[in-house]
Amino acid sequence: MSLPNRLNSEQAKPFPVANLADLLPLAVAILSAVSGRLKYGLAAILTSWSQQLAQRYAGSGAVMLPLPGKRILLVVDRDLSVHILSEAPNRAAYLPGRLKSRAMEMLAPHALTIAQDQDWLQWRTFHHAVLCPGSPHPDQSIHLPTIRAAFSAPCHSLNDIRQRLGVTMLAVVFGVGPGSTALKEIDLTSLAEDVQKLATMVNQPLQRLLLGAFQTSRRERVYAALGEAWTASADDALKGSLLSRAHAANLAEPGRQELLEQLPHWMFTFQGSASKLFGRTLTILLSRPELLEKVREELRLVCGFDGPRSEDQIARLTYLEACVLESGRLYPPVQLTVHRRDTEEIFDGRRVPANTDILQLFLLLQRPQKPYVEASEFQPSLWLDRTGACPFSDLFLSGARSCPGKDLILFVIKTGLATILAGDLPTVPHGAFLKARWPLSFPDRLIRFTPSPSIS
Repeated sequence: MSLPNRLNSEQAKPFPVANLADLLPLAVAILSAVSGRLKYGLAAILTSWSQQLAQRYAGSGAVMLPLPGKRILLVVDRDLSVHILSEAPNRAAYLPGRLKSRAMEMLAPHALTIAQDQDWLQWRTFHHAVLCPGSPHPDQSIHLPTIRAAFSAPCHSLNDIRQRLGVTMLAVVFGVGPGSTALKEIDLTSLAEDVQKLATMVNQPLQRLLLGAFQTSRRERVYAALGEAWTASADDALKGSLLSRAHAANLAEPGRQELLEQLPHWMFTFQGSASKLFGRTLTILLSRPELLEKVREELRLVCGFDGPRSEDQIARLTYLEACVLESGRLYPPVQLTVHRRDTEEIFDGRRVPANTDILQLFLLLQRPQKPYVEASEFQPSLWLDRTGACPFSDLFLSGARSCPGKDLILFVIKTGLATILAGDLPTVPHGAFLKARWPLSFPDRLIRFTPSPSIS
């Protein structure tokens, strides 16, 4: 360490350390939840406790959690969070967390989300070439009829939405639509189910611990099927599919297995985080007449009474997009991320020690830091005025670690929502969002949609 850096390190303050009194309310809440005395889930309990902790240590940026044998820094300030996410993952900066890497390795050891250094740069370039972030995806107009068809019939549950986004995924990723004979020798539906089950296990530590060792054959099936699809589409890649763009991407001779490991993320995003974002936005809009009327008015002005017919119309649905982003702020489909720092860093006068695990809870960082369990006010206006700096980052993040598929997945979600909301509106019997204070944790399992006559 050079002399100036040594002086900076000596002058920097350490982050405060939570004490046992801080941990006691968390332990009590978890025990109460396990015994059935609390209606909130673990995510809501953890976030509520984190909000109280952030309030107690306001101004510090983060707080160190006193866990045996571990150095875990809980980020409670958005500036530090943005700083961590803004840099490309490399050994001199912030790397994917060990827990995150070990979990993802079960499905795709070379996935972009856990890559670093030159591997990250190579696969980031590849994903950019395929997903075309920063502008409308060149192939999105090809998929518009498929999305409209998928959501033209009434939806009855969040599981319905997940299944229809699965149909959309087959068209977008593989170029396979209803009645298509493309790649007919490959059971893509079973492939998607296998990928989704593995992805679910990646996000469920206990399930992964108990069942992970028995998933070898499933993983082998996934990559055997992906390999067949890749080979079958090499000479005549299906027009408009991500697979066709992957073949066209100019890569410096990547290994075949490493390349195939990039594909599952495109698949499980549709039926995972995208389906949650879609269903939660729809539920909120149907629960709040004042929001629904604004969206319906925009639909009438932009699309008339026939629903979305062109990609230009979808692009002009700015209030609907703001509602999607705001739903993602209050109820992020991805709740946390984990990074690590192998070398010491000084940030804003505070010392991030070497060999530190970094925990970022998006439910905490995307809301005002107040010690209550209810959600903040629903504010689509945050995303409409792009002239000023929004006090929150959107769920797709920004900087080096921003989601390269943001524009494409937003197009899919907006098209599906516009199709539903322009037709006969369902109702949502669950009243969680009719109250002045909304639940901190979204009640996914309780949501059902009931068909009803169209509201003109």
